[in-house]
Amino acid sequence: MLRRHRTAHRWIWAVLATLLPLVLLGALALRRNGPLEAPSVRLSEPAR
Repeated sequence: MLRRHRTAHRWIWAVLATLLPLVLLGALALRRNGPLEAPSVRLSEPAR
């Protein structure tokens, strides 16, 4: 392999190894912490 080719591979893998944990941490930080289901709706009593 050419030296430039190996250097490019090294840079690409270094960037990917840095970005992947950052993306995962960001996804965990922005995750919704609320209830997964919508709250139940209370219907009013029927009109008489």
